[in-house]
Amino acid sequence: MAELVGPILAVIKFIGRPARKYLKYQRKFTEYVADFKQALDDLLAKKADIQRQLDDECDYGKMPKQEVERWFKKVEEKLAHAQHVEDKVSKGKCLFRSSLGKLVDETTQALKEVHAEGHFSGRLVVDDPSIVAVKLSTQNLVGHQASVRDEIYRYLMGDEVGMIGVCGMGGIGKTTIMKDVYNRLIPEAKFKKLIWITVSRNIDIRSIQRDIVSQLKSELPDHENTIVRAGKLSKMLREMLRKQGRYALILDDVWSSFPLEDIGIVEPTKNNGFKVVLTTRSEEVIRSMGCKKVQVPCLSMHEAMNLFLSKVGQDISENPTLKSSMRLVVAECDGLPLAIVTLAACMRGISNPRVWKNAVNELRGYVTLETFRIWKTRCLAP
Repeated sequence: MAELVGPILAVIKFIGRPARKYLKYQRKFTEYVADFKQALDDLLAKKADIQRQLDDECDYGKMPKQEVERWFKKVEEKLAHAQHVEDKVSKGKCLFRSSLGKLVDETTQALKEVHAEGHFSGRLVVDDPSIVAVKLSTQNLVGHQASVRDEIYRYLMGDEVGMIGVCGMGGIGKTTIMKDVYNRLIPEAKFKKLIWITVSRNIDIRSIQRDIVSQLKSELPDHENTIVRAGKLSKMLREMLRKQGRYALILDDVWSSFPLEDIGIVEPTKNNGFKVVLTTRSEEVIRSMGCKKVQVPCLSMHEAMNLFLSKVGQDISENPTLKSSMRLVVAECDGLPLAIVTLAACMRGISNPRVWKNAVNELRGYVTLETFRIWKTRCLAP
């Protein structure tokens, strides 16, 4: 008999452990439910906070990190299960409160675990690799600018021309045209990457190299000389062309010619599909760098007048006493769109005919944008 007592007591003790645990779920059922609801509210609040941060950071060209997307997916799964448990609690569909208490406790722990995982270092977004480029802010094209834009676009989309030179006077709209071309190329599948570099009067090789690699989401060591950096940049571009596809590089406001290899820019060929477009005031730059020339013409008087009237304001444009003065000042702009827009901004809201007459006298012989900038700072009072 004594031999049976020991094993029987052991079995009873073994069965008693889970039994006590289930009794705990029964006795403290209300506390478990309260803890569950708190964990659910905490997770919903955390989800809302992360979503707001993500919405704030996820601008054009950005996408959520994979770890963030996985967390949101896990959160949705846990919330769906929590809703199922909440329905059971409210409807009392479990036969025993102890069994439901156990389910509530397990769900609570799962909610707390996914809540704890919602901590991310740094920003929640990364660059979207599918984005070719970010759209540039620009103005509407006027006059013959649209036809020039279309000509450049045809050369870029074709395979015959690799180097394109857009030529014209300062302020004639070369940059505006190229911004429009750039934006139109973004949705095209032809180019995997568009790079925009502003060169300006004094060519800074290191700065251009740095700008290019920055837009390629890469970097070059600052301590190395420009020749070594050019070699590395050239290799980088060739590898990207081979692996990813066609690139287009726009060099805006080039004042003097330079060998592409000094920068590390790959020479455009039919085989590599690389395209280079530069804007310049100098036809000599176009010739010496072997570009296909695209000339940007000045606006006709009719086009210039329409542009001026659209910018000077309706109260001025419809003033009959100022018509002749407006034609005279627009004529002094020599068909340069930027000069016309600058002048219209200066004269906006000025209805005194004497001021307009003074403006005409001031502008006589001033045909460059630089002199317009000087002129507009002068006092226009009669």
